[in-house]
Amino acid sequence: MSEISPALQHRRDMALPLEIAAAAALILFFAFWPPVHALDIRLESYLFDQETGQWLMPPQNRDLLYWLIYRGPKLALSVAGGAAFMWLCLQALQRRWQPRHTQYALGLAVVALVPLISGLLKAVTGVSCPAQEAQFAGPYLHSDMVTRLLRNLPYNEHLRCWPAGHASAGFALIGLRLIAPPLLRSAFLYTIPGVAAGWLLGVYQMARGQHYLSHTFVTMAIALAISSLACMWLARIEDRG
Repeated sequence: MSEISPALQHRRDMALPLEIAAAAALILFFAFWPPVHALDIRLESYLFDQETGQWLMPPQNRDLLYWLIYRGPKLALSVAGGAAFMWLCLQALQRRWQPRHTQYALGLAVVALVPLISGLLKAVTGVSCPAQEAQFAGPYLHSDMVTRLLRNLPYNEHLRCWPAGHASAGFALIGLRLIAPPLLRSAFLYTIPGVAAGWLLGVYQMARGQHYLSHTFVTMAIALAISSLACMWLARIEDRG
């Protein structure tokens, strides 16, 4: 039986589809509204020194920040995710599976799917990074989703910058909302760690010329949509229990 009242159940069931719709709207807005791309370029120009040809955080640097904000989070997510997966497999093999393990499994699925889907999109969309563009001393012309899809710009396998792949490692932690009580999964409290981590990584990549602001917004929206779908699935499982 469900642990929440029918009224609260209805509130939860209404909130999650609205989250998915809002995430889809954000993706469309930040991918296809031309003024967004103009704002992207303007903001990125503040992070690039035209005189020296250097970014605020030069991509070639391998300093402490690089290891803390670039390599470190990827390694930590991989190790923690792998350990959690092995632990869940052990619980299943030993027949100790409980409802909370289903929550953990779906949360872990979100943590894995956010970077995976972001990486797949990066591989096929053909959108340029700021550092690759001629206006920022790169070898290629600017390519965004509008020029790629609406103006039929040829695909270039070297342009793999949409959405923000590195920030997805932080936004993947939005999957932590799956461990919350049923009603609170529709609250934003449990998404704060993932949103904060995603933006930390995303802003760092912007300062290195690796992504525009809109790329990071899209990745956040993808993570929210995936986590909302997982919450809906979990709700159905719990309601049938």
